[in-house]
Amino acid sequence: MTIIAILLSLASVGINKIGKGQGVTAGMALGEGLLTQARSLAMNQNTRARLIIHSDLNDSDPEERERYRRLMMVVYKELDENGREKQEWTRAGSPTFLPKSVFFSPDLSRADMRSGGVLQTDNQQLSSQTSDVHQCYFYEFNGQGICSTPGAGFILKEGARPSGRERPILGGSRDVGGFVVLKNGSTTIIRDIKRLGVIGSD
Repeated sequence: MTIIAILLSLASVGINKIGKGQGVTAGMALGEGLLTQARSLAMNQNTRARLIIHSDLNDSDPEERERYRRLMMVVYKELDENGREKQEWTRAGSPTFLPKSVFFSPDLSRADMRSGGVLQTDNQQLSSQTSDVHQCYFYEFNGQGICSTPGAGFILKEGARPSGRERPILGGSRDVGGFVVLKNGSTTIIRDIKRLGVIGSD
């Protein structure tokens, strides 16, 4: 777990050096790494673990504006001495941010990429401050490493997001990409992004 966290930190440091048009690809790699971390943690601790993604829109606060649909983190349930889950979620390391101008797209990241549906959300504490609780989308694994929403999509967009606007405005390259999360936690890249119906729309 420590090695994974270090690699993710090194990757995030190098994000700003990535050339134009590669932000979505880099963000997908970060997402896959965090999903692997969540699944490994769930299996090692025999508990539930999640990859969470910030989803509260609050552009009046600069920190929250940076977090919106860009902050990702792994959280898990610690067990008490009787093997029961504690009430609160525990944060596994520090937050990871998607590359600059890259945003998670809940509209395209369906709960099941074949049949549709909306991704689950839950309130999560994002720092040591008890008041720092925000709604987040999540992908969850149980103690056997099974994803609770097999077939869910993880889709990213690159663009500019004006203040107060939920969705980013896609740039000229219309850079969109993503993958599907399988039952065992592995992923499969969506090769034909046009089938998501995003080309020609924001």
